[in-house]
Amino acid sequence: RNDIDVVWWTDHDWRMEAYGYYDGIAFDGTDEGGGLQWFVQNDGALADADHAFVDDPHSPDEPGKALRVSASGPEAEWGASFLWAKAGNSFYSTDLSDTTLTIDVLGERVGPDAELVVQLETSYRPATAGRPAGVYVLEYRLAATAGRRLADPLTGVVAVASDGVWQRLAIHPVDDVRAFWPDLVAEDSGLARVRFGVRARNGATASGVFDRLRFDRTRDPLRWPVRTRRDLMRQLRSRCPGVTQLLSAEVSMVRHMNVFMEDFELYPYPPRGKAPVLDNSVEAAEAMVRWYHERGALVQYNHPPINPGELVTGRALGADLIEIANADGDFTVIRDRIDQYDVAARNAIFLTATSQVDDHGGRDWQGKPHLYTTAVWAESRQARDLLTALAAGQAWWYHQRLWPTGQLDLAVGGRRAMGRVVRTSATRLPVDIVANNLPEDSTVQVVVGECDRTGQTTPAVTRHTYPVSSFASGRLRFQLERENGRYLRVEVRDAGDVLLGFGNPVWLLSPRGDVEVPRARRLSYTGR
Repeated sequence: RNDIDVVWWTDHDWRMEAYGYYDGIAFDGTDEGGGLQWFVQNDGALADADHAFVDDPHSPDEPGKALRVSASGPEAEWGASFLWAKAGNSFYSTDLSDTTLTIDVLGERVGPDAELVVQLETSYRPATAGRPAGVYVLEYRLAATAGRRLADPLTGVVAVASDGVWQRLAIHPVDDVRAFWPDLVAEDSGLARVRFGVRARNGATASGVFDRLRFDRTRDPLRWPVRTRRDLMRQLRSRCPGVTQLLSAEVSMVRHMNVFMEDFELYPYPPRGKAPVLDNSVEAAEAMVRWYHERGALVQYNHPPINPGELVTGRALGADLIEIANADGDFTVIRDRIDQYDVAARNAIFLTATSQVDDHGGRDWQGKPHLYTTAVWAESRQARDLLTALAAGQAWWYHQRLWPTGQLDLAVGGRRAMGRVVRTSATRLPVDIVANNLPEDSTVQVVVGECDRTGQTTPAVTRHTYPVSSFASGRLRFQLERENGRYLRVEVRDAGDVLLGFGNPVWLLSPRGDVEVPRARRLSYTGR
């Protein structure tokens, strides 16, 4: 549907690793040192719903408090009362495929019309096999009788018979996903929410106690997530035969950055205890960038702060690419990021500008307010060729709904020049601008910027606007004057001035001076 032929699968690296995660919840009624919050969530007809963290009873294997939940169901239909354990970043939001949960439960009032429930929300999935799109849910119930069934197409229920004393439930969620929905890739499951509660009907009252929840994760934090995701990619290949799948991560315990490399590795953070906080320092980010560069990776500065002074002083932390677009459709942010990009370009900080498709919900890319997608001029869809194109800056991004077939390119002397740096004694450079499949009401803006390398933190650009008719022959030639150093890039806008596309620049510099140009960006020109 989206006509995307390459996907770099990405998640927060600390979430992939479960870095600094807690191994359980003690039900003591606090945030347990990790930002845990508790929220009541009721469903259906209820009476006398109550939730309390009590000193007694509690699990015989854990001192302290426990969670008691009770409620009556006055109607024939079930009513349910839950306490949602809204986790901070270091409790349970991660891959489930290596995880077993255990929890101690005490059924105080359980019967045919009264049950205890541990509810796990797993991943959202698109419509498949006759089932609707939605979140797949697993419920583990302490009930009058044991059994397994589908309560609805997206809810699997495992019932354990209550014996009136403390019982330890062992929960194997991936095994249960596989059993209830055998057509799914069960290992492709995350844990989104955990709730604890009761359900009742026909005038019955349900009551019980929860304590000592444990998460048993077997993963090697650096190797297991990579191995598991590569296996998932292999299993999903047949379902998306036209899509090249590659593996990445957003390095997120420093300033957020994406990593693109052939043989992906996770960054080895030092041990910092439970619930570590992000190190926002420039030094930490630069150390991470150096580590990945030593392994042949490209690093992208994600959603950078608008701080041109820091960007120039720190040379964009040494990153190779930078996000410009904003998936939430905030054009103020996009405009500020473009201005900041022009500041970097003015100071000969050579960055490949990319779009942003940052969808934490992972549900509807086409429904994003402003969906920009990055495209590259690469020899193939192999990782090596894609990385070569990104390193050279041979990339543009376009609005997937408003300009879905959009293409931008720059050429000098018949050679692709987008993203490249030309150092020549020639005083001008003939640049052929390519803009394909332009909407009828659009305009092409040729943006010429100064590259005077003075440390200035404001852009210095001039815009030259051309109608669609200027590209009737397929390209427009523009004479770029070198002066003290300049660059040229292209934007496409519709009649309402909405940005449809953005192309990376070509720089024109004197052969003299101490500008360090990455090898991948160098382009020779011997014109007059």
